[in-house]
Amino acid sequence: MAIVEITPDFSSLTTVDRLLELLGDRPDGITIKELSDILNRPISMLQICLKIAIASRKVAVKQREFGGQFAKVYVLKTATTKPQRQFRIAADPSYSSVTPMHLREVAGLTKVQLAIELGLSVRTINDWEQKRSQPRLVPSQLKQMMSVYQCTLDELIAAFE
Repeated sequence: MAIVEITPDFSSLTTVDRLLELLGDRPDGITIKELSDILNRPISMLQICLKIAIASRKVAVKQREFGGQFAKVYVLKTATTKPQRQFRIAADPSYSSVTPMHLREVAGLTKVQLAIELGLSVRTINDWEQKRSQPRLVPSQLKQMMSVYQCTLDELIAAFE
């Protein structure tokens, strides 16, 4: 009697790895429908993989126009990362006072992009900008906001006072 041992093949790429590889080949981005067709995976599975990749800051979300309509496309984060620099908003004479909206605009983000980067709802961002609510953050979230807004702690505090 022959004994057959079946072992998993760990040399093959995971769906997330294949997805990242595919995004690397498409610097202009790719829609989730295109990903589904190429990778032969259901959209629901790819949505989970993309959430993981976005949370780990490997993938960014952009808007691209298709026949007069905008579609969400996914791109590798390295392709969209701007050089890290600190803005000195408080010293800029064009701003009479620093607000959350000014921080977002200087960082070049829409409300939707900011919400995705911070893992919050667009309504929360809107409430902050309209001064209807204040952020309640732990230190790691504070660091993340400084990174996303590309500002100093003093500028962040001034914007939300």
